[in-house]
Amino acid sequence: MQFKKRYKLDIKVLFFNAKTDYLPYYKRFSFQIDRDSGAILRDILHMIKEQNSSFAFPKSRELIFRVNSLVANGKERVSDVVEKFGNTLTIEPVLKYRSKNCLIIENRDFLHQFRRVLGRFATKDDLMFYLKLYGVHYASETFSYNKEYMGDAIMILAHKMLKDGNPHKKEIIDAISCEDGGIDWCEYQNNIFNGRDYSKEIDELKEIVYSVRGEATTNICSKIVSKFRRKEREYSVGSLENKSIAIYLGRDSELLDKAKFKLKQKRAKYINFDMDDRLAGQTILKRNPKFAYRKAGTVMLDAFDSGVELLACVNRDDYRYFKSVHSMAERETGRDIDLNLMVLDI
Repeated sequence: MQFKKRYKLDIKVLFFNAKTDYLPYYKRFSFQIDRDSGAILRDILHMIKEQNSSFAFPKSRELIFRVNSLVANGKERVSDVVEKFGNTLTIEPVLKYRSKNCLIIENRDFLHQFRRVLGRFATKDDLMFYLKLYGVHYASETFSYNKEYMGDAIMILAHKMLKDGNPHKKEIIDAISCEDGGIDWCEYQNNIFNGRDYSKEIDELKEIVYSVRGEATTNICSKIVSKFRRKEREYSVGSLENKSIAIYLGRDSELLDKAKFKLKQKRAKYINFDMDDRLAGQTILKRNPKFAYRKAGTVMLDAFDSGVELLACVNRDDYRYFKSVHSMAERETGRDIDLNLMVLDI
């Protein structure tokens, strides 16, 4: 049967032209794709362009954009994308606030950050390494909260330079330690579709930087956290039957199916929310508590606004974290977060 060799894609695409549009808007497209065609995401962009000539995207190596929550480069196979996300996709600029014309973004900051922060200490090899991190830079989660952040690519480059024995160790550490957008704002997540994970490099960089900066910094931040943290809340959970429950996965996204099955056994109603696998400030609480509270509040509000009664954490440490910062997250976001929490043992 011929129809089995094709599948239908339903795609929502963001349109925006900074010269003519006041606000971005979305248009929907449907395509039939041959399963054996070897089609890549760039082919999908051309198909959208054929149906709507106002759609724009970069034609060069700078072609990166978001497919659902992840950053892709256009060369990814459509079959791999469908396997991960299903047949319903959302295509947006890699950073919406930087869009100039649909997927074309203002990207001068990429090289500007290199020159401003580390350029004077870098070799040609360092620059070539940095240029390969173009997608990683714009995939930085922190940009959603702080547009002055240096970017994860700068942090990864700093790690390389320090591990390579660059003679300007102190200057590099000082350069990435500024208050406005330095390493204390870095809570890295791999947001690249099929991309390399740099968590190990970021963790090693933080160990190097904080050992040089000394324990005094940790002690001061810990005192700040202790001073402003309110009494931890208690939650009323009771029976889960017929309750609407969201699952917070954090770094344990592979546990989603098991968690959903657990809720089904308890006759609870599973509600999906967009930020179920986003870090929420756990790794930056001591160094940047206000940012951690804001991230935690944003994640909890995303769940709350999805219409759930209860947020279930698959990791007990995440439960303890949300419990400890709940009140401060409300204060930082300026909203009540009337959400019960629980641990979902799997």
